[in-house]
Amino acid sequence: CSVAPPPSVVEEMRPEERTQLLKFVWARSRMPNSAKDFPMNFKLHGPPTGSQDDPDSWLPHAQTCFFSLSLPKYTSKETLRSKLLFAINNSPNMDADVRLHSAEGWAE
Repeated sequence: CSVAPPPSVVEEMRPEERTQLLKFVWARSRMPNSAKDFPMNFKLHGPPTGSQDDPDSWLPHAQTCFFSLSLPKYTSKETLRSKLLFAINNSPNMDADVRLHSAEGWAE
């Protein structure tokens, strides 16, 4: 069962929050120039095992290597928004932008 965040939750985010969301799910701060430059499709997974009994006590879970996000089935849009913002602002993030720019052969 896939659960997508209501578009309005993402649409209501400030630009810097959208950047943080992208870093949370993909470890990059910007989208590619075109759809053909995406190495993979974004995957949205349903509730993690065990979250069904008390979904509002769980945080979203991202896997940056797989460009995916798992969301519990929150009881309200506001809970989804607050949990997502908490996760994107308080989780340690990888920074693939730095890795790419620091890679061997990167022209300065």
